[in-house]
Amino acid sequence: MRSPCLIILLALALPLRSQADEHDQILAGAMSYLDANDPDSGLYVVERALRLVGPDADPEVLYYLRSFRAEQLYYHGFYDEAITDAVRSRRLAQAMGDSLLVASALNLIGLLHENIGDPKAAVPFFHEALAMYPHEGRSRYSVSLPHHIHGNLGQSLTDMGQLDSALLHLERSRLLARTAGVPRGVAIADWAIGKVLLLQDMPDSAIVRFDRSIGMAMADAQYDVALENYADKAQALIDLGDGKGAAAQLHAGRAFEQKHPITPVTRRTFHRRAALLFAELGRHEEAFLSGRAWFHIDSIIHRRNERAILETARQLFDTNTELEVQRLESQLYAEALERVRFSRLALAVGGAVALLVLLAFYLAVRSRQRGRQRLAELEMLRLQQERTIAELRIREQVGRDMHDDLGAGLGALKLRCEMALRTEGDAERRAQLGDMAQRAGDLITSMRQIIWAMNNDQGSLEDLVAYSTSYARNYLEEHGLHATIHATGPWPAIQLTSHQRRNFFLVVKETLHNVVKHANAHGVGMTMTWEEGLLLTVADDGQGMDPGTMGGEGHGLRNIRRRIADLGGQVTIDGSKGTRIICQVPLSGPNKSSIAVTGITSNLRPHEP
Repeated sequence: MRSPCLIILLALALPLRSQADEHDQILAGAMSYLDANDPDSGLYVVERALRLVGPDADPEVLYYLRSFRAEQLYYHGFYDEAITDAVRSRRLAQAMGDSLLVASALNLIGLLHENIGDPKAAVPFFHEALAMYPHEGRSRYSVSLPHHIHGNLGQSLTDMGQLDSALLHLERSRLLARTAGVPRGVAIADWAIGKVLLLQDMPDSAIVRFDRSIGMAMADAQYDVALENYADKAQALIDLGDGKGAAAQLHAGRAFEQKHPITPVTRRTFHRRAALLFAELGRHEEAFLSGRAWFHIDSIIHRRNERAILETARQLFDTNTELEVQRLESQLYAEALERVRFSRLALAVGGAVALLVLLAFYLAVRSRQRGRQRLAELEMLRLQQERTIAELRIREQVGRDMHDDLGAGLGALKLRCEMALRTEGDAERRAQLGDMAQRAGDLITSMRQIIWAMNNDQGSLEDLVAYSTSYARNYLEEHGLHATIHATGPWPAIQLTSHQRRNFFLVVKETLHNVVKHANAHGVGMTMTWEEGLLLTVADDGQGMDPGTMGGEGHGLRNIRRRIADLGGQVTIDGSKGTRIICQVPLSGPNKSSIAVTGITSNLRPHEP
């Protein structure tokens, strides 16, 4: 990784003809670094360059360095500090008589006022920038273009509720950006127009603009602009009554934010919007997750602010120390400077004390805010845990009721049928009683399987594998088939839902039932392994499936495909030599990180198809 000041140091090492050339080299090095690196180190580079050139450098050099420092501060959310630099840049440009640079500085000042929530103060700066902008003008480095100014003015007018005027400027911004070949400007304009249309109760038209903005931003890798559209598009879908689509849009935005590099301020804004929209949709769990991400990113930004304040304080003390040394040295030459030294020292000490008081007050307020945020998070977590406990209690009660009432009743019915079967002499009645006893036994088995699926004490992946292989052994033995069953670990320590366990077990059950009923097989092989998901393979040595009939699958195979698809997996069926069914299921749960090494192997007979 390159040092933040590498380019500047290289520039200083080159042979220079004059101090002006040296300052130009420093400016060029800083600008090159900003084009290729992130804002964190970029801010350090610009500040270092300002110290190197000093306050008496060429006004043009100072203009660009202060303008670009204001931009870096803007990206970090330090709007007040950025306004100070932007105002100084404007004064430098006015002193040089360069209307292009004046217009660029005015646009930056207006943009900063807009971001601190004062669009009324921002609008005059944008109008003045448009009036100052020359028909033809050149600059050494990048400056604000007309489409920037029109776009910023349009967004300020939107915030003020002047929607018709806002649309006029935003459409003008889009046209100018497209003419200039600036995809980012086109994407931002479409997004801003979409927000205005949303305020005008035209959500359909707004969605079209948001989709255009996302497409243009992605084509130019402007990921922060693309992310801005997701929450606004979700709001439009809510206005259209499509809550499910709005939730899907917000989920897509969260996945997009995690996949692409995006500035913290933009990510914080998205998660704040997502939390509010999820809450509006009644999706409190998603609202909690987005709110937690919002608080986390906000705390990171505030920590950066705190570090910046501390760094400013350190620089202030360093500067005061240097001034004190200079005053002590100058005291040797002039006694008259003694009074000035004491007055400046008192001023510096007073400023330092005031700064420390402000810093202590700020830290106290931030600590109180963090405490409130933590209490809110704990309350949401408590409500979520209470709901989960209530659901588990209901599920446990249902399981007990099924076992005690339905189980006892079915067991009594089976016993009575078997006892009546012993004394019944009529062949037709014996067949009916035998069928009733068999059906009662099957219902008892199904009920136990349902209770097992509902039992969270046996909800791990390893429990699912053990239960499925045990069932397969017993079932194949009952029907006289040679069976080889392999289920070897290691198995991830995943806790599965009752829905996942029951669906997968029913796939195993349906697969073995098809073998017994249709395959006319002598042997069956079943393997279960973990390969980025649970892999089930069932193969028999039966008659297989005619390739001409593979498209007309029966009810059983359709059920298998439907259940595996519900779990997010895939099914492969090969009927050329016997029948081989392969199911790949990407199971996941809350404890996926830990691995439990275990293995289950059962060889009932030496035959393997």
